[in-house]
Amino acid sequence: MKEKITPCLWFNGQAGDAAAVYCAAFKASKVTSKSPFVTGIEIAGQHLTLLDGGPKYKPNASISFYVGCETEEEFDLAWNSLTKGGTIVSKPEKTAWSDKYGWVTDAFSVSWQLAIQKKSDISQKITPYLMFSGDRYGSAESAIRHYEEVFRSASADGVVRYGAGDAPDHEGFIRHAEIELMNQKFMMSEVASADIPFTEGISLTIHCENQEEVDYYWNKLTEGGQESMCGWLRDRFGVSWQIVPTILTRIMSDPVKAGKAAQAFMSMRKLDIEQIVQASIA
Repeated sequence: MKEKITPCLWFNGQAGDAAAVYCAAFKASKVTSKSPFVTGIEIAGQHLTLLDGGPKYKPNASISFYVGCETEEEFDLAWNSLTKGGTIVSKPEKTAWSDKYGWVTDAFSVSWQLAIQKKSDISQKITPYLMFSGDRYGSAESAIRHYEEVFRSASADGVVRYGAGDAPDHEGFIRHAEIELMNQKFMMSEVASADIPFTEGISLTIHCENQEEVDYYWNKLTEGGQESMCGWLRDRFGVSWQIVPTILTRIMSDPVKAGKAAQAFMSMRKLDIEQIVQASIA
């Protein structure tokens, strides 16, 4: 896996069905792993984790996925697949930034923004798009500054702000921005007309090579945020993250070690690599 950060989508027993829909919607896609609770898929070289976590959470439009399509055929394939049983938020039409753009919430409550773009303009096929609304409206600028600090090499560009005639949105607030974290692109916007909170329905997993990385990202992202269990946390803006050591994936793929490791990390907040390893071989 080349990405340092991967999205995790929460489902209630439908991860396998969702994987089938997404693999049908995007030609360059495949299922990369499957277990009773987790299905991994890859779309155009980018990975998504589909978690069957039960009824507690579900995805919403606070984090959607912006997809750059090279052709109308590619757009239509994805659109027709994702709209089955879903809800059209914005019908496909020509916009200032795309010859064809549309927004759909699929049958699993996951939101997708599809746009036809020149191949040369598509540096990343699928881009997580964070929408700051409700009590988070107006905090995107602070989020950008915070993530630049946390991820060190982060950089923001393409910032477009609302003008005086864009009510109900406030002049100077962020209409659209792009930020690069760990060589991966994320998009952000502030929307006054919506009130959709960030939840664990879609979280962002940081894959850490060692305990030092786990400690760093856990400590930085919980500042002003909230700790949860099993490596999950909410940052000061309400965005959910998972701080996970890469060795855990290898341990959990071993049927002999997986159960013992799971017993260990299920009782943890921040994950402790040494304790998990020792538990897995006990």
